[in-house]
Amino acid sequence: MDTKKQEQDISLISANFGVKGWGMLILTFLCIFLDSSLINDSLNVVIDVFAGMHGWNTGMLYGFSTITAWIAVAGAALWGVLSSKISIRWSWAISLLITGIACLFWGRASSPAVYFICLAVSAVGGMGFCYICSLNVVSNWFPRKKGIAMGWVTIGFPLSAAVTANLMGNVVAHGGLPAVYTIYAVASFVLCVLVAIFVRDYPEQAGAFPDNNHKFDSEEAKKELALGLEYMKTSPWTVKKLFSTGKVWIIGLSLGVMELLSLGIMTNFVPRMIQAGYVDEHGGPAPIIFAMLGIAGILACLGSVGCGILDAKLGPKKAIQITMCTAIIAIVLNLIPTTPTKFLSLPFLAIMLGGAANYLVSLTNTIWGRYDFPMAYKVLKPMVAAVGALGVSIVGIIGRSASYAMAYGVLAVLTVIALILITTVDDTMIGRN
Repeated sequence: MDTKKQEQDISLISANFGVKGWGMLILTFLCIFLDSSLINDSLNVVIDVFAGMHGWNTGMLYGFSTITAWIAVAGAALWGVLSSKISIRWSWAISLLITGIACLFWGRASSPAVYFICLAVSAVGGMGFCYICSLNVVSNWFPRKKGIAMGWVTIGFPLSAAVTANLMGNVVAHGGLPAVYTIYAVASFVLCVLVAIFVRDYPEQAGAFPDNNHKFDSEEAKKELALGLEYMKTSPWTVKKLFSTGKVWIIGLSLGVMELLSLGIMTNFVPRMIQAGYVDEHGGPAPIIFAMLGIAGILACLGSVGCGILDAKLGPKKAIQITMCTAIIAIVLNLIPTTPTKFLSLPFLAIMLGGAANYLVSLTNTIWGRYDFPMAYKVLKPMVAAVGALGVSIVGIIGRSASYAMAYGVLAVLTVIALILITTVDDTMIGRN
């Protein structure tokens, strides 16, 4: 390998994002953690508590999660339009604000209707601050280093999986559901203020450089940005053209399955293991379940960065293929009815969890470039979210009505199909970089 190629590889996996760049990544990481904890991982605890307090059906509550996830898909379009009208920064702040307000009512919900509305508003808000707005900023700030940048920020997903169930279980025990959702509300409001003060849509607007590459001349970088923004007004990549492009549908479906796996497995991890026989003397979840969750979450934090490096080294398409293969291995090992194989599945599960949310931004940027990315991502993210939303209900409903083993078998088949589909995608750039 020549020196130039080595320098390129080193730059793409370097964590030298700059002070302002790290600020964007830390805010994104915190927002990802908040959304994952609030909308997904806390379900391991709060659904049974809500059902027990009010006599509600747990299947109904799991169904609500799927319905509101589909509502959030429409929300993705809302944040995309709003971002182009008032800026990504202010759209990001507004999404956090409405989520915080919804959380103030959610913990005190006394009817299924109030629960549903609060969940729906929070899911729509989360689509803004966790996916559309924050990850658009990440792509704008790190057009070449998006793989490793995503590897760092998406640590928020597995870290939430590792700590949320245990943490919120303790909060429920001492302060009840109102205490849980007050914590989420305060976190949303604090992040709203920080985003409004510190975030800028593009690094050039903050006196920084794309990829923190100081070799760029500051004035030249601003001129290039102005030209790119002007190009975006007349880009041929319209919504209509994107929807008529075959690879858009293939990417949306295949990466949607990865999100489906992540949501389906982690939101049903505790009931799955209870059904597998890991119960305490009272019939509740045995401590070993939370140990497994913790191990998977911690390993997935490393897996997230590892998938980012894999992305930078091999490109997002090959990284996706490898991650899907590890997901299949994780499912097969988990289905073997022994404790050692359950633990053995955790590192493979961790890689899947670490990579599940990494690749859409990177693959979209790779194919459509920096200036066609926003439009392509606005189309692709709702598609991925629509497929991913099925994960909670597919695993939850099949698991409770038949068995979680059968649900996991369905997940394995879906992953094989997704792997075949993503292999057919041509990842040559067709947009404006």
